[in-house]
Amino acid sequence: MFSHTETESVRLTDAMRSVFVELLVHGPLSRAEAARRLALSPSALTKLTKPLLEAGYLLEAAGEGPATVGRPSQPLQVDASRMSFVGIKLTADELFAVRTDLAATVQAETSRPLADHEIDHVLGQIAEVIEELAEPGRPLSAVGISLAGIASPSDPVVHTSPFLGWSKLPLATLVERAVSVPTVLDNDVRALTAVQQWFGEGVGHSSFALVTVGAGIGCGLVVGDRLVTGQSGATGLVGHLQIDDRGPMCERGHRGCARAYATSPSIRRSIAATLDRPELTFDDCLSLAADGHPVARRVIDEAGAALGQVVATVANLTGPELVVLSGESVHMYDVCAGAFHAALARHTHWTATPVRVAVKPFAFNEWARGAAVTALQHLLLHR
Repeated sequence: MFSHTETESVRLTDAMRSVFVELLVHGPLSRAEAARRLALSPSALTKLTKPLLEAGYLLEAAGEGPATVGRPSQPLQVDASRMSFVGIKLTADELFAVRTDLAATVQAETSRPLADHEIDHVLGQIAEVIEELAEPGRPLSAVGISLAGIASPSDPVVHTSPFLGWSKLPLATLVERAVSVPTVLDNDVRALTAVQQWFGEGVGHSSFALVTVGAGIGCGLVVGDRLVTGQSGATGLVGHLQIDDRGPMCERGHRGCARAYATSPSIRRSIAATLDRPELTFDDCLSLAADGHPVARRVIDEAGAALGQVVATVANLTGPELVVLSGESVHMYDVCAGAFHAALARHTHWTATPVRVAVKPFAFNEWARGAAVTALQHLLLHR
């Protein structure tokens, strides 16, 4: 149900949802184009859009649609200002938050350090940022929270979050009680996939994958226009795919897995230890590799090859139209692109069409924006 302090409530039917989402993701659209995309008659489209127009959730856009017999048709678009969402991304040591409108445009943002992971402390920080971002007199429609771990919008419980040390924590319930706003959870990579699905690289693709690299390696999947959530929110767990059983060991004791090769901590640790230079940062290691230092060059190329193998495995299993490569360490691609693409070609099934890869560096607030889109999608599609 849509509601707003300035308008009547609108109860969405499934058909109305389809029209609204089509206009939100692809609009403005002429009535004729919207009807064509949704396989509706003009009269059916008029019936479905009338309550949304009357309540102010849809607008007639400026300008005219394609010339037709009779009165020109003005394109329809969503009034993105009608609803507001807060998206929050939790890391091991910081909280990032944004307020967005219906079109996921960031209108305000903030952050807080997390001094510890005790739930009372984290709840207090969450309540503070929501209060700071909320606009006076305009109630929030929903809050989305994303984090590394097993969580999903259909469940108020964080089943496990290794970085935060949480297990079986009913975080969404606790936040709702604290701030009196509907709250949903999601895995951070899946939330990032959601924003790409509706407002980013995934628009126009019914099937695509997002692979992220940073402190970990994650994967989000859209198959047949549906974001894959899996059982209890456990999907895209590609970090421990084995690359080479003679390779380095990850922090969980797995030898030669993708995390051991391609995450920023493992790359930094390997180069710093080999060179006996503990002060080196990840970006220092990239600079050394770009300058041709043999140790750094080898480690970065091995990381690129591991990442290429992961992308090939995902493509072989799901057959996506596109793979988006991102994450806070994706700039390493600039140094290891050759090794990445060589491994991608080597491990892609010989009968498959090579998948297109789009490399997309994101500002860190994009993770929080993804959480806001998770809340938006849950509100539109599941209520």
